[in-house]
Order: sequence, then C-alpha cells, then structure tokens
Amino acid sequence: MLPEELRGLVRRLKSHPLVPDGSGTAVTIGRDGLEHLLPHRAPMLLVDAVDAVDLATGGVRGHRILTDGDLGFAGHFPGQPIYPGVLTIEAMGQLGLTLLHFTGRQTVAVDPSVTPASVRAIHIHHASFLAPFHPGDTMTLHAAVVEHGFTLVAAGQAWRGDTLAALAISEVYIDE
Repeated sequence: MLPEELRGLVRRLKSHPLVPDGSGTAVTIGRDGLEHLLPHRAPMLLVDAVDAVDLATGGVRGHRILTDGDLGFAGHFPGQPIYPGVLTIEAMGQLGLTLLHFTGRQTVAVDPSVTPASVRAIHIHHASFLAPFHPGDTMTLHAAVVEHGFTLVAAGQAWRGDTLAALAISEVYIDE
C-alpha cells in the first residue's frame, strides 16, 4: 500500500462508519457462527456477534461488550481500567476475517459445515487510538475489504457510541 493511498484511506476511516446503521443486511451471528468463521476461541475470541453484512461494499459490522473480567483490564491499569489497544486491533482484525467468508462466498449466512480459514497476521499498516474503552462499554466494530489476493488487507473501526475510538488497517496471509 503506497503512502498516499494509506493517507487517503485513513482520512475516509475517520469520516464515517464503514457500515452505517440501516445499511447492508441485518444478521444475528453469535459465538456458534463465529466459531465457524474464525480460528479464535475464548479468551482470544474478541467479537461477540456480527450484526450486519454489506456485500455491495464488502463491509461487516459487529460488536463486543466489554466486562470487568475481560482480558487486559486487570493490569491495564489498576484503578483506571482501559482496554488495551492491541486487543482493540485484534477485535477489528477478527471481524475483518469474517469477510473471507461473506465476500468470498457472497452470502450473509453461515452454514454449519464451514470451517475457519488458516490465516497469519503479517502487517499492521496503520493504527490510531482516539478514545479509550472501559468496562461496560460496547465496542461497535466495523471492517471492510481493502485488497484481497493471497493476502487480505482490511480496514477496521471501533466505535464507542457515536465516537470513533480506534481504527486500523491490517493484513493477513491466507494459507489455503
């Protein structure tokens, strides 16, 4: 990704949600469905559900409800818990991985026979942390395909209400 392309993408990510309310197809895909799409399991499965899939734009929206017991809060920071940025990037990235299924198969459904793709993170092109997440917050996660070849580059956003709290552009290698 060229620097000018990256700057333009970051500007767009800061301007509006990737999958605004009312766009795409509303879905309810919880932990069971996510375990067919993602190789992650608790405590590293950091997406609670997929809420909307927009096949026309290659985007997806989901969420994570943060609790006191979530990974990272106890030590980051005692008395003033803030969800670690690296876990926010991971949550956005995990949601982005669901796009391998949704856009690859052009479907919003998850068949029980589907198994997760084998992937490996290879690059974080950009990450910005604009506002903290605390216990009790809901992270509304958005992801969209930027490039898809033998790697997947996905853009992600993490919103706290109407506030864009974080954004990232990540790349994974797909071992097919």
